Amino acid sequence: MSKKKDKKTVLRDFTLDDCANATKAVKTLKKSVLQTDTVEASWDEIQDDLDIVEEIAPDGTKKLVCKQKKSQSVLIKDRPGLEYPEIVWYLISKYVKPEDIATFARINKSAYRATKNKSFWLLLYKRHCEYHPRLPEKLRSDSFKAYGLRQTVIRALFYTYDVFVKRIAQMATQDSTPHLLVNRRCVNVWFCKGLTHWSVYFKLKKIKLHREKNALDFIEELGRIDANPEEDTQVLHVTCKSFQEVPPLMGMTLTSVSMTLAKGFRYHRLTLGFNSAPYTTKGVLPECSVMLDAVVGALVCDWWHPAYPHGEVLLPRQEPPLLKRNFFDEDRS
Repeated sequence: MSKKKDKKTVLRDFTLDDCANATKAVKTLKKSVLQTDTVEASWDEIQDDLDIVEEIAPDGTKKLVCKQKKSQSVLIKDRPGLEYPEIVWYLISKYVKPEDIATFARINKSAYRATKNKSFWLLLYKRHCEYHPRLPEKLRSDSFKAYGLRQTVIRALFYTYDVFVKRIAQMATQDSTPHLLVNRRCVNVWFCKGLTHWSVYFKLKKIKLHREKNALDFIEELGRIDANPEEDTQVLHVTCKSFQEVPPLMGMTLTSVSMTLAKGFRYHRLTLGFNSAPYTTKGVLPECSVMLDAVVGALVCDWWHPAYPHGEVLLPRQEPPLLKRNFFDEDRS
């Protein structure tokens, strides 16, 4: 005789096949369907670990039920583990590769403070950049000032460090993306003529809706290693055969970018639309349009790119007083 195997009852979720695709009308749910973990209790029996939630029954009536509270996250101070002194992270920072600095700084506050030291960036410069043949003369110096040191070292690494140099080479093989500059404010426009081409530069800065409330003291500002006047700024470098004068665009927002083929299908035509409003609205025509014909190439450069037109990093200066002495307190009798 063949023995019948006992079928094990397995709990499963309620599916569409139980009602919509069923051969017979389903009036009640199966016993195997999981029920929600709601608990009905009186007001006196409600504990601190329960939440009162309002639910709607299938018949449309509302009722209050109690559910278990979600487990709260444990505070960082109460977590088990060891807190190493800051000197340990400072010693480890000497062996961090340039491409891993961002990951190292996010470990904890001590590691982040280690990347804020002047010695950390000077060691990176001496290890990877000093006396390198590809380093330009403007980034060579025996003694760097603390103000803007991080920006200077990062720019030098993109000339000398092989990992960063390969990134620049890969970016050169990809298509330019001038459409990513939309919603940026134009802060400067200039152009120059070469032997066979014109070079037009559009300097665009990201719009910040909220200004920083806590302004640093003048002395503290001079010691800022992470100071970077070119932060959130990109430059659109357009190379073209012919060029016409560009109208004043400072303070206007780039709202539209269009690059199409020019006549003859040999070059491109770049059209930039600018508006005075700080934000873009669909369907609004640009107030000012710039059309560059016979475009050979367009390159978008960040502040760390070797092709970015950098000037000299000037120290912030304190404005002199309007009057050298108070004439109103002077006794003129």
